[in-house]
Amino acid sequence: MKTRLRKLEEERDVKINYACESGSRAWGFASPDSDYDVRFLYTKPLEWYLSVSEKRDNIDIMDGDFDAVGWELRKSLQLLKKSNVPAIEHLFSPILYLGEDTVVSELRSIASECFSPISCMFHYLSMSKKYEEKLIGKTIKLKSLFYALRTCLAGKWILEHKTMPPVVFSEMLSLVSDDIANEIENLMEIKSRNDESYIHTRNEKVIAYISKTIATNNSFAKSLTSGKPDHERIDAFLFKSITEN
Repeated sequence: MKTRLRKLEEERDVKINYACESGSRAWGFASPDSDYDVRFLYTKPLEWYLSVSEKRDNIDIMDGDFDAVGWELRKSLQLLKKSNVPAIEHLFSPILYLGEDTVVSELRSIASECFSPISCMFHYLSMSKKYEEKLIGKTIKLKSLFYALRTCLAGKWILEHKTMPPVVFSEMLSLVSDDIANEIENLMEIKSRNDESYIHTRNEKVIAYISKTIATNNSFAKSLTSGKPDHERIDAFLFKSITEN
């Protein structure tokens, strides 16, 4: 993966400051046919920034099972300031491909300051309700079940800990009772052996837990606080990253 990303740097005239795996492989419940969802942040040469013209600030590549999306660093930092959930999640991925320790540490620290409990809660609520709607048949896609589980547990984590939820799904199972955790772990094992389109008999116990958790998250969402991004720190990090490119 590193070789592929270094080649991308040369082809697109960019410096990749950070690259990670996202999606189900990072969450820890990938299927055998799951794509590699690579997400990365990059900077351009200094002259790219010295222009009044708007320029493209993202890179999208889809090549077989290699799905790569990159954001120019300024764009990503703007998203972080708004407590954009995907932008924050990517920075805490357990699977890193590129990124110096000092850069990763600074980005994660900035992301933690920008984290807004109320904003992220409403993001996870929206996603969990969307996937809950897919769990109404006698049989369901396990992929939809786990997307609903991940997002509703992320909201529960925010309510209980007031911090950004772990990216690794299994780390949130401490929030649930042992019997529900066992049901979920059994389903994870089944998902690991089947492709993304696999259909499974609905698990009433787990689906009921999802619905109950969503309802609780919805009840308390408005009581949460906002983030406190340090704008000067973010600007200084961007300036240093560009000028040292």
